[in-house]
Amino acid sequence: MRHHELPSGTGVFYINLDRVPERKTFMESQFAHAGLVGTQRFSAKDAQYPGAIDGNGYVPGSGSRWGLKTSEIACFESHRAVWQTAVDQGLKAVAIFEDDVEMSVQAGAVITAVLNAATGFDFVKLDYSPRSLRFGPEAKIANVPVRPMLEMAPSAAAYILTQEACCKLLTWSTKYSDHLDDFVSIPRPDWNMFQCFPAVGVQMIWSKQQDQIVETVKVSERSQDKTTNSGLDKGPLWFRVRREVQSARRKLYWRAGRQARILEQGGFVGFIPCADDLSV
Repeated sequence: MRHHELPSGTGVFYINLDRVPERKTFMESQFAHAGLVGTQRFSAKDAQYPGAIDGNGYVPGSGSRWGLKTSEIACFESHRAVWQTAVDQGLKAVAIFEDDVEMSVQAGAVITAVLNAATGFDFVKLDYSPRSLRFGPEAKIANVPVRPMLEMAPSAAAYILTQEACCKLLTWSTKYSDHLDDFVSIPRPDWNMFQCFPAVGVQMIWSKQQDQIVETVKVSERSQDKTTNSGLDKGPLWFRVRREVQSARRKLYWRAGRQARILEQGGFVGFIPCADDLSV
């Protein structure tokens, strides 16, 4: 198997709770499978520990949601800490992973190519999303096929950011009330985001290749912990009404001919295809 060394001035981090070493073992096996050398474990913020997420930027209603669970805040703050680390270390680009991502054997080559480019994009999403989505015409980043992302996408378990993109996210997230995956994929004027086509990673919860995988990798420990996943506040009536109105407007926007124009221009509507050695 070919080994893929990280380009100079770049990094690859996977976020992992200290008390779930099974996921650390899993991710190390996946990076080895992809031939990716030089990856680093990043200790996740653990909402079970008092003070772990003190000073966080969560402000109810400042984003697309009102309430966030404690585990969701911890997840957001974990990613935010990696963005800050990338800036502090002066990395020109960084790949960030959750600790339950099954990888294609192609992933190592794709990741190192995009990291080495470090220009022409802010955000490149590497993983599959479990929902039909809309994308622009195919393009290339360092000869890697990608498509522009035109809407928020569920799942941000594997993605690449430039240093400038990390700075943008840090600025935008001084106050937030969004799930992490929503936040990083919000369409913004100064945010060039792409989806790797096909995806070279998939969270194990969506994979059909779960044989021989331990339960702690298949199921999120965060989501199973009732102490950090209860008491969700959906917000006051005015906020919920506003959110429904915004959702209706988005649907009307796509139905008013916009989706047809995207397809005419070479765009794509549907589920993200995966590399041949992944199955969802």
